[in-house]
Amino acid sequence: MLSDDEIVTSVQEESDPVDDETDEDEDNNESSKGPSNADVFSALEAAMEWYEQQSECCPTQILLFKRIKDLLQRKDEGLQWYSEI
Repeated sequence: MLSDDEIVTSVQEESDPVDDETDEDEDNNESSKGPSNADVFSALEAAMEWYEQQSECCPTQILLFKRIKDLLQRKDEGLQWYSEI
């Protein structure tokens, strides 16, 4: 089982691809503003799986995770609908 630090490191490595862009390009690139909804959704799913296995797992906290996942899905569906226009 992974420790908290190992989970954080793993998620950061997955969401931070190596870029050869200059600092100016990063400032103008929207993707440099933060992780995508898909990246956050994947990380959140991994965090939920980990949390559910912990002895401190609380149903209320699981519901909060699910609400955030639902928000991400709604945002993603809205973007897909907007891009089809």
